[in-house]
Amino acid sequence: PTRVIYNGVRDLSHDPQEALPGLQGQAFLLHISRLAPSKNVELLLQLAALWPQRQFVLAGGDSPYARTVQDSLISRQLHNVRLFLDVSDAQKAWLYAHCNAFLFPSMAEGFGLPPIEAMHFGKPVFLSRLTSLPEIGGAVATYWDDLAPAAMRAVLETSDLTPVPARQALIAAHARQFNWPSCVGAYLSCYRQWLKLPESAV
Repeated sequence: PTRVIYNGVRDLSHDPQEALPGLQGQAFLLHISRLAPSKNVELLLQLAALWPQRQFVLAGGDSPYARTVQDSLISRQLHNVRLFLDVSDAQKAWLYAHCNAFLFPSMAEGFGLPPIEAMHFGKPVFLSRLTSLPEIGGAVATYWDDLAPAAMRAVLETSDLTPVPARQALIAAHARQFNWPSCVGAYLSCYRQWLKLPESAV
C-alpha cells in the first residue's frame, strides 16, 4: 500500500526578525526560493514588468542563476523588483511577516516548503497547480490556472489581500499540519508496521 508522509516545516513566525534595507513601510509581493529556473522566476519578472505599480521582492540563495536574474533586472530596468541573496533566518522571517502576499508559480515541486512557511504567518499564498502544490496548499491557497502574466495579475487584483484575523488564523492552522512530530511519528508507525512491531515499540 502507498502511504504519503508530509514533511515537517519550521514555524518562523515567533522567531527574531531583522528588517531589510529599503523595505520598511513598503507594500510588496514576496517570492522566496532557491531561485532556480524551475521556480518560474522568469515568469515573476514578466509579471513585474507588466505591473510597474506593484513592488516585488525576490529572495534566495546566491548562485549562477541568481546572478542571471540580477543581470536581467538591470537590463530590463525593473525598478519595482528588489532581489536579496543569502538572507538570514531573521531577515526571512521579517519578509514573511511584512509581505502582502506570497507568490510561488513553481513548475516542479517535491513538496514546497516556502509556501507553508508563509502560511505560518497567515499570509495569502498564490500557487501554480503543478505537481505537489495543490496538495500542500489545500483550500486555503489561491491558484493560477493560467500562468500568463496578465492572467496572474488579474487573479491578484481580484483577490482581497487585506489582513483579516479569522482568515489569517485559518491559513496558519493549515500550515501547522505540516509539523515534525507528525512527520517523525508517521515514519515510526510505518517502520513498526513493516517490522511487525507493536505500536508501543520505539
